Amino acid sequence: ICVVAVGGFRLLHRFVVGEVAVLFEGEDCQHFHFNCPADLITTPRDWNTIRYMQKHNGLDLIDDSYIPYEVLSYILNRIGHLKIFTAGHHAAQFLTSHLPSTNVVDMCQAYNFKYPLTLEESHCFIKHPARYCTLSKAKTLRTALQIYFVND
Repeated sequence: ICVVAVGGFRLLHRFVVGEVAVLFEGEDCQHFHFNCPADLITTPRDWNTIRYMQKHNGLDLIDDSYIPYEVLSYILNRIGHLKIFTAGHHAAQFLTSHLPSTNVVDMCQAYNFKYPLTLEESHCFIKHPARYCTLSKAKTLRTALQIYFVND
């Protein structure tokens, strides 16, 4: 099993992933930051969302240090054989659309999970609050998952 936190933003025509954190059993983890897709088409209304994400989440539309968006499918396919736990409708829907034969569990639906108001700080090399950091979210999800399994 693994825990996957997906960070991104919803535009008029699509959900754009900017950050993904994958925590495996034990302490192993992978944390990725993605450039915006090369084929991204925006409307004037989308720019309000983009400006908000730039101000609050550290979104950079083009950053050479980020992974090209086209690699995202490859990364997801590498974990497609695992049972994936995630939180939230957008994250679960995104993962299911990319991995249709994978068992994706939305912890919000399955366990009535809600993120706490404050999350632990994680050093993910992007200046943004822990609340918007997928690494912090994934760590919180893993802790919650351990609690749920102990109580089952």
